Amino acid sequence: MSKQVVPRALGVGLAAVAALLLLASLRLPLWHMRLEAPQYRDEEALKIAVYPNRYGGDMREISVLDRYIGVHVPNKLPQFAWLPILLTGGAALGFAASLSPVRFRRGALTVTTSLIAAGVITAAVQAKSQMHDIGHKRDQRTILAGVHDFTPPFLGTSKIAQFTVTSGFGLGAWLIGVAMASQLSAAFVSRKTSTAANGASAKALPEKPAAPGRFAYQIRI
Repeated sequence: MSKQVVPRALGVGLAAVAALLLLASLRLPLWHMRLEAPQYRDEEALKIAVYPNRYGGDMREISVLDRYIGVHVPNKLPQFAWLPILLTGGAALGFAASLSPVRFRRGALTVTTSLIAAGVITAAVQAKSQMHDIGHKRDQRTILAGVHDFTPPFLGTSKIAQFTVTSGFGLGAWLIGVAMASQLSAAFVSRKTSTAANGASAKALPEKPAAPGRFAYQIRI
């Protein structure tokens, strides 16, 4: 019994950790950008943070600067509507899957992790497309419309006019990654639990009795 209880408890624990990390990521930035220029250096550099459901950082200052180069940053992104639902649902489904019967547990955990991964990748692809549109679909009537079209870096550093722009994943994105790894680990533990349960069932089967003919032959001897 203990050989099955320990992996089961470990799987539930890993799924619980994954759920807590997914819920914590709702309050942390998934992505961030830093803009430096001669008039914006060190602590004065402009910062943007993107959370699952909102923007953060120096958005007011960014919006003022954007008017001079014809850039329009949307007030809301489509991801803000469904990404929190995905993360909350992934946390609930993952934990519920860890409590399901052993024959369903591994598949349910794997499917839940796959859905979260697909959603995060979709959000990233949308973000890259939105960033391209921001730098290419500009108002050419603005004062500095002569600035060439650009695409802000999704990851890494790039030079845009007089600004050095650096982007990267936020703490929330890393927590989501760790949460998905925890769910997959729980699925792997569930597989070992299933294997142990099948082995125990096989040992519990009664031994096949000897054939009557062979038994009678041994008696005659």
